[in-house]
Amino acid sequence: MIKNPSSLKNEANKYKTDKFTLHQEKPGRWKVSGRDSNGKYRRIRFDAKDLNEAMTLANDVLEEQATPANIPWQSETVEHIQISDALLRAAKDRTWTDKNRKKDEFNCGYFLNWVDHKGLTYWHELRYEQMLEYKKYLIDKGYAYDTVRLYFQPIRRTSVWMAANWPNRYINICQALRISQKDVSKKTYKSNRNPYMPIHEILDFMDWMDRNNKPVSLIIGVALQGLAGLQMLEAIRLTIDKFNGEEGTIIIDGVVKNDYRIRKIPIPKVVSWLIRKNGVVSMYSDNEQYGKALRRVLDEWNPKSEIKPKDFRNTIQTSAIDGGWDSYFLDRYVGHAPNTVRRKHYFCDNEERLIPLLRDNVIKYIEKEISSWKAPTDTTILPGPRLVVNQ
Repeated sequence: MIKNPSSLKNEANKYKTDKFTLHQEKPGRWKVSGRDSNGKYRRIRFDAKDLNEAMTLANDVLEEQATPANIPWQSETVEHIQISDALLRAAKDRTWTDKNRKKDEFNCGYFLNWVDHKGLTYWHELRYEQMLEYKKYLIDKGYAYDTVRLYFQPIRRTSVWMAANWPNRYINICQALRISQKDVSKKTYKSNRNPYMPIHEILDFMDWMDRNNKPVSLIIGVALQGLAGLQMLEAIRLTIDKFNGEEGTIIIDGVVKNDYRIRKIPIPKVVSWLIRKNGVVSMYSDNEQYGKALRRVLDEWNPKSEIKPKDFRNTIQTSAIDGGWDSYFLDRYVGHAPNTVRRKHYFCDNEERLIPLLRDNVIKYIEKEISSWKAPTDTTILPGPRLVVNQ
């Protein structure tokens, strides 16, 4: 018990004694930095209600981490590598792009936040049981199978690296770890996992953005996603030279999800008119920048909306299922690969045949929905209801 806490040297929630330093990270969460009975310097996080309790626990926490002298591979001659340092060193020689390295650092940071909460500092403190616990934590958070695997990539890599460099001291703690897609899918399935905004609501949102002087690039992006079924990256990448105003078509090409795709599709007259009038999405250079800007505008328009910027693509596909016009041609329109041998090998989908079929089996239904929208008489996102229907 500290009789006079104010007598301690206090610097920005740091309390120093001659043996250790206490740092209050947030209410109820502390970090002690100091040497254990073996002289090893340690930084350990733990929970305490107040300064008095933290001071009382600090010594005990340090001593609990002292290395027993009768364990030879954990003796003073062995380097104790912190978890953060191990993750960094295992990835140091990877030939990644800056973008991929940034993603890996985020995945590492997610794991480090978890081990910090568990009070773990050094790699030798990790066990297979804790890997199972971390997997359960990710699954319980509702993450998809691929996301759980992604978060485990840096841990698996580091586990192999540690075991390869110090085979007599470390084992591959992830070697027996299996992530079942079936188990993850059962826990993450939700009936509303693909939220969408109906076509009329897309038009309401575009009209609101236009009236409130929001960036025109966002209006074009929402039109391309919500009324033409483009993925967010496809909408951002579209350039004006890929737009044919006379035909009312666009060419979509580029790498999406590690796969190069190219297709030519007709677009609704409203989208074609907006591109002729305002151009393409030229204000944003990548998904992250565009997504954050659209998220801010969405929150301003409807703070209760659960839709994410990438989910605008769901509008056309959900409307097709609801309206009974879901078909092979819709799959081709939104860029899905054929799902049967017959459709993959025997349907001739060259441009000359496919464009008219897409107009008859996809575009006409989108146009019908747009024409039934109760457009305000002064809206500027349409060239006029009569022109849209009859053009």
